[in-house]
Amino acid sequence: MRPTIICDSREQKWDHVKEWLEGQGLLWMRSKLPVGDYTRMDNMSVVVDRKQSMGEVENNLVHQHDRFRRECELAQEHGIRLVVLIEDGRFHTVDDVEYWENPRRAAWVRLDRLHAEGKMLHRKIKQKPPISGNQMRKIMQAMQERYGVEWRFCLHRKTGETICKILGVEVED
Repeated sequence: MRPTIICDSREQKWDHVKEWLEGQGLLWMRSKLPVGDYTRMDNMSVVVDRKQSMGEVENNLVHQHDRFRRECELAQEHGIRLVVLIEDGRFHTVDDVEYWENPRRAAWVRLDRLHAEGKMLHRKIKQKPPISGNQMRKIMQAMQERYGVEWRFCLHRKTGETICKILGVEVED
């Protein structure tokens, strides 16, 4: 018998995962998880925390760093393998993130250049630009080294399948 997948009840925009699980005949249930978004009912030692984009990762690592760090510490303290799955097929490893072009940073650079030309001065700009791909890579590597966080990437349409593989759930190709 295949295990039941627990999906965090706070997980949003997960219909593509739910449809894939149901298409495979897998059982799932919603419940609040202390760490991550997906795990197995019969083995909670591995948890997948799904991120919809690099922008969501940036938000977690920069703007919600303390909350994300506490979640990583909680997983580590309880011997939970935390895998952050990012729905972005452009990357294969954390090293690839160095080449991520943060759209917020690009917008900041454009506005900063216009300000230097005396244009668009009515638009406020922060003193420091948003995080770069290289800075993001370094933070992700630090979280990996300190807390054992694993970073994985996949295409949006492969999310359900990838979650199951990480959780060790047998699926048919």
